[in-house]
Amino acid sequence: MSVEHVEILEGIKEKIQSIKFRLKEQQDENRRLKEQYEELQQMVQQKQSKIEELEQKNQQLALVKSIMADSDDVNGARVRINRIVREIDKCIALLNRS
Repeated sequence: MSVEHVEILEGIKEKIQSIKFRLKEQQDENRRLKEQYEELQQMVQQKQSKIEELEQKNQQLALVKSIMADSDDVNGARVRINRIVREIDKCIALLNRS
């Protein structure tokens, strides 16, 4: 082989090694990005769970708030129920007389 061929082969070997090195770097970066992606996916799932939990708590608080707001109406409702019960008792008493 001539010197020229040897130089060409050496150049090709260097380029192949350079390509191998870049390939290894790309594979490492790809692996790192996949791991980062998986971590981010887990974080998203955790955040979704937290959002769902907070939404449930929010609904519960809204229900409690609506019940608390209606507590003033509870006394009025008791008065109306007592009035209705008295009327029913009067009706029963009238029916018993007959």
